[in-house]
Amino acid sequence: MTARTYCALCGVLYIALGVAGFVPPLWERAPSGPPLTIRVFHASLLGVFTINIILSMMHLVIGLWAAMSANNRYSSVVFARAGAILFVVMGVVGLIPIDDVRTLYGTTPLYGNNVWLHFGTALVGVAACWALWRIR
Repeated sequence: MTARTYCALCGVLYIALGVAGFVPPLWERAPSGPPLTIRVFHASLLGVFTINIILSMMHLVIGLWAAMSANNRYSSVVFARAGAILFVVMGVVGLIPIDDVRTLYGTTPLYGNNVWLHFGTALVGVAACWALWRIR
């Protein structure tokens, strides 16, 4: 997989997740978890990912960044490297068992299945970067 393909796939995935966060028929009751101070659009997306408006907007921004980065080789490599670091940080923050940390002080639900989504995306990004490094 090239970095451009990775960016295109991330763009589609995260734009879809971001848009789905604003579509109420796709929501279910949010599972019990750490309390959030921003409860606007707080729900469980398709029963899998806990979301709120902040996380949905973050997914939209990341998806737009990825889609725009798929345009050329240099920007796709920058997204693959920086995005992998960002996703690892988001995954690690979601694993820390302190409620204020894993919700970014009550603003964003990074815990639960969101951790595995972010780690999986980072893993694919690292694989895309390594494939690019092996070619050179």
